[in-house]
Amino acid sequence: MSISAHVSDGDGPGGEDPRVTLGQLIVFHRGEWTEADYNALPEGVHVELHDGRLILVPEPTYEHQYAARVLANDLSEAIGDPHLVVGPVDVRMADGHRYRSPDLVVLRSRYRGRPADPQNVQLVAEIVSPGGGDEYDQKMIVYAEAGIAWYLIVQETPAGYFAELYELETTSNKYVRHSATAPAGELDLPEPFHGTLRLRQLS
Repeated sequence: MSISAHVSDGDGPGGEDPRVTLGQLIVFHRGEWTEADYNALPEGVHVELHDGRLILVPEPTYEHQYAARVLANDLSEAIGDPHLVVGPVDVRMADGHRYRSPDLVVLRSRYRGRPADPQNVQLVAEIVSPGGGDEYDQKMIVYAEAGIAWYLIVQETPAGYFAELYELETTSNKYVRHSATAPAGELDLPEPFHGTLRLRQLS
């Protein structure tokens, strides 16, 4: 199926808008979503693809965006090249059956266009807002199966943000927790990184 549409904001004259809404795209789409369908979605649509179905991604809050920016600065310092820390960007996995958009990605080398190849990704980072999502189950499995070496989860609590760093165990192809912090603590990053995440600054 080929998709050619704009997402409606519902602000047309009289509250009407001839453009197709994301909800309509999802309701009237027949069968599973393919990689071609996903790539044909209009710009500005916040979704991810997982084995034929779309996952809606809510717009980030101010707190989430601020935490992501501060965290990106620390990761840029740790890797020594701000061009290698980006996000959110599409990462193509499972031969195009899965697309995820981590909050932050640490690359091995620069690339142009989209999507990112997981072989070029050293670390993915997800920032968890109160209430959480699927960062500890489905995303963890997807990133591990894609062979991404490091997975960082940063979670907001009333006492401040805390972090958990997971390393991919090649024998089991699963993540094992490498290190963690208390809320508002600091996380010293291992090789190949050289730096510290100062979580107190995220709030």
